[in-house]
Amino acid sequence: MIYLDYAASGLVRDEIANRYAVYCRDYSLNPHGGTMQAEACRRKVLDAEHRLLQCLGIRDGDAHVVWTSGGTEALNLAIRGGVDEQGGIFIDAAAHPAMLRPAETCGSCHRMAVDGRGRIQLPQNGLSKTSLVCVCHANNESGAVQDLLTSRKQIDAAGGGRLLVDAAQSFGKLPIPWRSAGIDLLAVSSRKIGGPASVGALVVRNGIQLRPLILGGGQQGGLRSGTVDVVGVTMFADAAELAVAEQDAVLDNIRRLNGLLWDGLKDFESYGLVRLSSEDGSPYIASFAFRGFEGAVLKRIMAQNEGVVIGTGSACSAESGELSHVFKGMGFDDATVRGALRVSFGHGSQEGDVIAFLSALKRTLETY
Repeated sequence: MIYLDYAASGLVRDEIANRYAVYCRDYSLNPHGGTMQAEACRRKVLDAEHRLLQCLGIRDGDAHVVWTSGGTEALNLAIRGGVDEQGGIFIDAAAHPAMLRPAETCGSCHRMAVDGRGRIQLPQNGLSKTSLVCVCHANNESGAVQDLLTSRKQIDAAGGGRLLVDAAQSFGKLPIPWRSAGIDLLAVSSRKIGGPASVGALVVRNGIQLRPLILGGGQQGGLRSGTVDVVGVTMFADAAELAVAEQDAVLDNIRRLNGLLWDGLKDFESYGLVRLSSEDGSPYIASFAFRGFEGAVLKRIMAQNEGVVIGTGSACSAESGELSHVFKGMGFDDATVRGALRVSFGHGSQEGDVIAFLSALKRTLETY
């Protein structure tokens, strides 16, 4: 299998998977049990929080972690648990549905349009200290990267507000300026960096008040009831440390592979090739389209006949058949958006994957 769909889900790193049995044996007790036997598990959870914050360059005491089932739950908690109706929500119109859908359930939701490069257009006024501004750092479909430092300056100039950042596609891949951009809430996902699936976290700046969405035993300070998965959060912290330690070296390799891909795609212009991803976006994500073709059909043929796994935009909306709101928001017409394909790289990507993809794509288009 040639796997080039890391934006949907990263493959679990071998060194992380190999630790699973050991962790299950050593840390199976309830960390909230309040017994001597459970203490080791409780400390393991605290250690995972400390290590995750360190990976983000956050000092102990500046923020705390709420462990969740993934990035979707983290964003729901940040938005539905943190919105102030008077201040309103201002949201990146090209954001992932995990950010858009909960925002739309709130009373005062304003979409911030994106330009042709996928960059958001922040309001020049109308914000307040209680406003919640929701930004996707690296877009999961276009790869557009928002300048969070500029975003913070524009937010403050427009009246202020809290900044929520979806960092599912950037954590462990690109620098995240927590302190300098004044980020208040940050959602991250384990599966995107080679950790276990169904583990995520919301990093909350101390002093930010949230309302719980899941009620029960009052774990995690009452913000997210339910027994914390000690094994899962420990493996997430392990994966985060590996990703951050390798970040610069892997990024250099990904940039090289990204360039190789776009150079190879020049040979496909006769098939109606349209570049969707901006050149200044994340090199981990490359989206393009073939006018007159159905991207979803091309994706299925390549998976079935060629053993090549790629995406067609957001993995979460692929089953619905809806056209990408991201590319439509960037100004591309329906015929182009229907032909969209997404190649996304990860820690395991190699040059041979790109070469194999280009060969498979040629055969697929020729026999479409």
